[in-house]
Amino acid sequence: MSLSWKSNISGTECRIFRGKLIVGILKTNFWKSTGYGELNGYLLRFKNKGLFNTITKILDIDGTKVLGEIKYNVWNGSATITYEDGLYEWKYESWTRKKWIVKTAEDAAEFTLTSFWKDEGNVDNESVSPPIILAALYVSSHLRTIMSAS
Repeated sequence: MSLSWKSNISGTECRIFRGKLIVGILKTNFWKSTGYGELNGYLLRFKNKGLFNTITKILDIDGTKVLGEIKYNVWNGSATITYEDGLYEWKYESWTRKKWIVKTAEDAAEFTLTSFWKDEGNVDNESVSPPIILAALYVSSHLRTIMSAS
């Protein structure tokens, strides 16, 4: 599944495309440390917890059932995503932070920024599920916000 994404100037809304068709969206509010998104019928909510927002809970869209969590390693530019018995590693592939990957031993999706000035890019994905794609885009946005505040 080849996807692309484009974020608005403030970075609070990310639209996900398959070709020219919008297939998903991710909205974030970092003042409240929350977000929600939809991709291919999967509806998720994100809620940051902990000092310096080092953990994000992945919830159902109603915010009642915990489906997984994201743990950040800000200094290393990486994270682990746990979602319904699966454990995924998220990390930058280059020091320019224009490319990152989310993977397990069997599955991987590669994200590449295609613009220097805008938050937009492509996702090369064969087997990673839509909730993990949403979580990976959330991680990218969250880490970028944390690093720019430092």
